[in-house]
Amino acid sequence: MNDPPEYLSPAWFAAADRLLRGDAGLRDRSRGVRLVLQQTVTDGDGSTTWHVVFADGEVSMHAGPAERAEVAFTCDRATAEAVRNGDEDAATAFLSGRLRMEGTVTALLEHASLFSELDDVLAPLR
Repeated sequence: MNDPPEYLSPAWFAAADRLLRGDAGLRDRSRGVRLVLQQTVTDGDGSTTWHVVFADGEVSMHAGPAERAEVAFTCDRATAEAVRNGDEDAATAFLSGRLRMEGTVTALLEHASLFSELDDVLAPLR
């Protein structure tokens, strides 16, 4: 993908969903996993929310909030872009208070490798 769509645009969500659904390795490694991860990025007075669903080998991304998410992250746009671009890791943003987490810490720890793999699969959108 030479020219990725604008971050958090409808085209970006569509491209991200295609990448997640199409990655055989991610599908294989997520078999048996049922998990919803949500992220909200604040930007001035507004915010953008999306969620990733792991459903026993099927992985998808959806714009908007999840009905129920095991783990939910919130941060401002500058933090989200720094983490997405690899300029900062999520752990550093979390420890500094710029990335907030709600939900089940155990789910986050149990599936940390899947979260890392999400980043790899979505790399073409950077």
